[in-house]
Amino acid sequence: MNRIFLFLFTVVNLLTVVSVSGQINNRLNGTVRDSLNRPVPEANVEIVSGQDTLFGNTDYRGKFSISGIRTAEIVVRIAAMGFMAYQRNYKFSPAQRSINIQAFLDPDANTLKEVVIKANVNPIRIAFDTVEYNAAAFLVTETDRVEDLLKQLPGVTIDKDGKVLAMGKPMTKLRINGEDFFTNNVKDFISQLPADMVAKVQVINDYGDEANFTGVKTGNSEKMLNLVTKPGRSKGNFGNSSVNGGTNERYGLQTNANLWREKKQVGIKGNVVSTNNAAGVTRNINTGFNYRDKLSKMVTGTFAYSFDNVDNDINQLDQIETINYLGTIRTTDSSERTANSNRHNLNWGLQSIGDRSYFQAGAVGTFLNNDNYFKGNSTQRGIIWQDQRNVNASSQYAPEFNLNLAWAYRLKKPGRNFSVGVSAKNGISDVDEALSSSIGYYDLRFIKIPKDSLLNRTVDTRNRSRNLNGSFRFSEPVGNNPDSSVSRNMDIYYNFQLEENDNKLITRVNNNLFNSRVVDSLSTDYTSRFLSHLIGLSYRYGAENISYSLGITAQPNLLVVENESPQSRIHHAGFNVAPVASLNMLLSATSSISFNYNGNSTAPNLAQLQPVPNTRNLQNVVIGNPNLKSTFTHAANLSYQDNKPDNGRALLLGLNSSYIQDQVVSNIVLIRDTLNSLKQETRFENANGSYGIDALYSWSRPYMQNQLNLEFRGSVGFANNVSYADNILNNNKGFNFSQSIMLRYNRKGFTISSDVNYTYNSNRYTLAMTNLKNIQVFEFNMNARAYINPTLAITLDASKRINEGYSLYANNPFLMNISFQKTFLRKEQAMFKLQAYDLFNEGNSLIRSLSNNSIIDSKNNQATHFLQLSLIINLQQFGG
Repeated sequence: MNRIFLFLFTVVNLLTVVSVSGQINNRLNGTVRDSLNRPVPEANVEIVSGQDTLFGNTDYRGKFSISGIRTAEIVVRIAAMGFMAYQRNYKFSPAQRSINIQAFLDPDANTLKEVVIKANVNPIRIAFDTVEYNAAAFLVTETDRVEDLLKQLPGVTIDKDGKVLAMGKPMTKLRINGEDFFTNNVKDFISQLPADMVAKVQVINDYGDEANFTGVKTGNSEKMLNLVTKPGRSKGNFGNSSVNGGTNERYGLQTNANLWREKKQVGIKGNVVSTNNAAGVTRNINTGFNYRDKLSKMVTGTFAYSFDNVDNDINQLDQIETINYLGTIRTTDSSERTANSNRHNLNWGLQSIGDRSYFQAGAVGTFLNNDNYFKGNSTQRGIIWQDQRNVNASSQYAPEFNLNLAWAYRLKKPGRNFSVGVSAKNGISDVDEALSSSIGYYDLRFIKIPKDSLLNRTVDTRNRSRNLNGSFRFSEPVGNNPDSSVSRNMDIYYNFQLEENDNKLITRVNNNLFNSRVVDSLSTDYTSRFLSHLIGLSYRYGAENISYSLGITAQPNLLVVENESPQSRIHHAGFNVAPVASLNMLLSATSSISFNYNGNSTAPNLAQLQPVPNTRNLQNVVIGNPNLKSTFTHAANLSYQDNKPDNGRALLLGLNSSYIQDQVVSNIVLIRDTLNSLKQETRFENANGSYGIDALYSWSRPYMQNQLNLEFRGSVGFANNVSYADNILNNNKGFNFSQSIMLRYNRKGFTISSDVNYTYNSNRYTLAMTNLKNIQVFEFNMNARAYINPTLAITLDASKRINEGYSLYANNPFLMNISFQKTFLRKEQAMFKLQAYDLFNEGNSLIRSLSNNSIIDSKNNQATHFLQLSLIINLQQFGG
């Protein structure tokens, strides 16, 4: 009996094993689009496979992939808000393990006009390379723009210039529903597009269109802003015009018009802005035209032209402290500058994305004319006592042309592809300068010595720069199973770079009779060439929850400098080997981590190589070093993202680090002049030891059904900057710390946000350990907006800043701005706005910067106290 039972048990197990081993594991890949061929993100995909039901969602490109299908016949159901339900039957053939489908959804004419849901909405969702914000979790009004929505998002900031930053990194590209939007300029359009058209905001780590096509995402990514619109809001016409005037001779005219269709985008703009600051009138004129169209199902063409004219007057005061082993040099520079520039920019592009091939071509032409007039006074105290007056009039003509081509192709074997690319640049810079300088000397008793030290010069600089880059990459699948979602690939790649610069510098000295002679010691004619190769091999692994790559690169390079006058030749070869690594991992459904490391080699620039003295500043003559080596930079970054759907808490962490080999640094030496007085001379050397590491975080959580949002944001960083002073190595140990607490409260008719910020920066030089340079800034900000009635609103901005540690006098300004806006006409399309800025006239602009062994505190003449009245007309229609 026991033997019979054992026999039956064995047979049943064998049959079970055979049955399990024979189970099917099919995969369904697809793209969901609407009737206008636009991707439909966040559509629900349901697959009925026998007794099993599998679920999935489309990404921002409308794509999905679901595996684990165990039957040959399946039923596919797709649903999305605002669209009719989609249902089809599909069947896998015996030889098939994967099916690709395209589903087109028709709009649902019976969709409710408005649905109000009282429930907690999860504001953030984490994906592999995307942080997605649900716009329904944030309050916007009918008159709000997209920038008003972005200001509410955790980890996202908009600086005073309108630049959008995500975790401290700038947004460089704008897309809507995964498609390029007009000029891709984030700043231009977030102030025009209405916030209520947006369903989701996605911050994407973008590696480029070619990487999205091939799947090879390596190197450093850029931050891309993708807006997912509500159903029916992804086309339209929009534009606005405004006229404003105010105190300080302030006036402005602005207009733009945009035609937006799925396949066509046409935009024009024109602006004139003028104001009078303490230095004079500043005027900016710009106009432009851009066109984008789908020439066929796969091909998109673009063309854009822009013109900018800037006429700017600036007064600036700089306080500079330079550390030397003999002591400290304290320099005070006051300057007046008038600049006028005209820039024309032409941009053409063509892109084709098919099932098997990708092609991209682009050309950019820039034409720049600059005229500058500079007058400055400089005083040096400390171990050097000198006064200097400078007048400089210059004119520059600088055309530049860029061309780039890229082609990628998928071979028949899944995962096997290759790509090639080439780019070229040719630029010319012609600069004519007339310089007049005079120096006042002091003796050891600090008595000024009368001496005619007036020096009049003309400097003509002609530079032509050429750059050629080429790349090739081949990817081969390694042991991939077509029934598995896991991919393994070996990548072989090669990059080529050639930089060539022809430089001709002629310096003439004029006497009192206005006769000039060429100074050979201050003139040169030379060519520099930098040739670099990069050969790499890497292994890539990709699965549903993890992807990584590991590899190694070798970078031989050659730097050649040939001087015609004086005659000489420098030949320097270098070789660098570095690993490359990247990792993206979904730790859970709500958290992810990513890591990236790479190395890069760069050549010294013209000013660092040119061995002829640059005497534009007689107190600090600059002499290049043609024996410089190329610099190699190691860079690594780590990021972590996590959110809690139950309460909306979001945590974003970032860590960035770098180390530089053979960095080109300044060597500032003190030399004696003809009066036995000291003056500075800047030379250049290679040095090791520069590094930096900084960490930043953002923690946020909504309360009261997302009406109240609390965010803590901060950063801490350490850095070591290397330089030389009189051939002695000097290390500048830097430390910075910042912390912010932000509170935002939003409800219909009233919004208020406030934040408290603290910043601490410290620098310590090894040449002067007791000379600490620390600054602290406390800042308190508040912004409130209230609607007195549906058409009348008042906005109040207030800021208090406390400065400590600056070399320049820094008052602690209290800034207050107030504005009133009244909307009228049908659909509130017109608005009067009255704005009063810096009511108490306490504004000041202070900036601290570091340059080798110097600390520079700068203050300019920005006008912040003025009154302005504007009339704004917004015309828009989306989805009609």
